[in-house]
Amino acid sequence: MAILVTDGTELRLQLSPLEKVAACWPAPKALVSQVESIEFVENLWTTQVLQGVRAPGTAFPYVVLIGVMRRLKTKDFCVIKRKKPGVIVSFSSGNFQRWIYTLEGSRHAEEQILAGLGPISQ
Repeated sequence: MAILVTDGTELRLQLSPLEKVAACWPAPKALVSQVESIEFVENLWTTQVLQGVRAPGTAFPYVVLIGVMRRLKTKDFCVIKRKKPGVIVSFSSGNFQRWIYTLEGSRHAEEQILAGLGPISQ
């Protein structure tokens, strides 16, 4: 299960060993200062959320999507499982424009970052 981990000024998306293999990509890292917004979403399997073409990664529609979604000038890192609520973390700069992942546990790390960002839509 993908878990957002904060370590001082650094964020990383901690992946299980199976998720690392399925993603065909190393777990993403970014600075907290690069976070633009955090949004909690009920359905991640929509065209508003998922944009672009998956490459590389693993996908079975509405079951699992793990990997990179590429668009014209940007890319998103996705770890989506089943039809569960999820999180979209948007960045102002860095390797990925967004991290999109299923929320498996508590919102503790996300809430801490939100508190530092100020008022943001949830």
